[in-house]
Amino acid sequence: MTPLVLALTLTTPAAPPTFVATGTGDDMPTGRLTAISLKLGAQLDTLTGEKTVQGLVRLHQPDVPLPKFPTGPQLITAGGDRLPGEVRGGDTKVIQFRPFVSQDDWPIALDTVAVVWLSSPPADTPTDPAKYTWLAGTPPRDVLLYRNGDAVRGTLGGFTETGVTFTADGGTAREVPLKNLAAIGFNPRFARVRKPKEPYAHLVLTDGSRLDVLGPAVKNDTLRTKAICGPEIALPLSKIVSLEVLQGPAVYLSALKPKHAEVTGFLGEGWPWAADRTVRGRPLRLLTKDGESTFDRGLGTHPKTVLTYDLAGKYTRFESFVGLDAATGKRGRADVRIKLDGKEIDLPDLKSLTAGPAVFVRVDVRGAKELTLIVDFGPTGDVQADVNWGEARLVE
Repeated sequence: MTPLVLALTLTTPAAPPTFVATGTGDDMPTGRLTAISLKLGAQLDTLTGEKTVQGLVRLHQPDVPLPKFPTGPQLITAGGDRLPGEVRGGDTKVIQFRPFVSQDDWPIALDTVAVVWLSSPPADTPTDPAKYTWLAGTPPRDVLLYRNGDAVRGTLGGFTETGVTFTADGGTAREVPLKNLAAIGFNPRFARVRKPKEPYAHLVLTDGSRLDVLGPAVKNDTLRTKAICGPEIALPLSKIVSLEVLQGPAVYLSALKPKHAEVTGFLGEGWPWAADRTVRGRPLRLLTKDGESTFDRGLGTHPKTVLTYDLAGKYTRFESFVGLDAATGKRGRADVRIKLDGKEIDLPDLKSLTAGPAVFVRVDVRGAKELTLIVDFGPTGDVQADVNWGEARLVE
């Protein structure tokens, strides 16, 4: 390659990403995102012209899998945000945090933070900070986890440029350098989950970040929005893998209580179903046509499980990715069925479900009163038969 051609290649701007838009209608157009409103919908520039998707449910980049949760240094909020990055300082009210997806520091309200990992969490760390053994205790306290494994309980006074002020129980206030710490856990008694009343968006970014935001708008291939945890932010659309609208026209089964739930073990006690995680308490992972994806919302089930939900004729369709867990179901088999008002829907791809790409199901439920999900034993019983329902939702 000549120097001139190389220079042109290096300076050519990347093409804007395309998104597949899912709304309350049946169409799922693909195109460049030009406008978005969580209440009105999204506008895309497609190959056949401008298209508006009303009742926006989800946007996602085609052929891009949902990345795993972050594994390195990161900030986790009480509301479930996960931001890979580094602490840059702070004070008694905010922590200055620089996500790896940004060149700017984000001021994040301290009362929204659950934990900050200053080093990579151990591989066996639970997904939910509420299950961290080093953070548990009565009464609840702030906790410093040192790099040598020691955990000290007490009261966090705030952040300095290079550390935190901390008063250990029974001790006096002192400054602890961040370089000595593996993580900081915040007293769950004072953590606030700022769940809005209006529709909001859940973002999944290319580096595994998860972030809830309000009022997103698009300008010059950039998403401008306000994070629920505090800062006003701008993100290139190329960094966004998925955007889900919450408290909008779709409701996720994991947010609903089934009217009937039945769990039966193959030999002895069964595996209880779980919301937004697998029956083993791990993230919901499925192999899809785009690659292995980690879903934030859905159901974890295991044979035999029967879940029935009251629809009351309110919804138009049910949709979900259904498959054996990508980690624990590599050799499993399961018999999966879906019923509406007691009548089984003809979904042959779910019969004798085996390892491989998950099946995307879209079922018309207009006028239906009940939806029943059945995960039954396969030819090998319940061996490696964890069945995940990624993004299981009902759309109005």
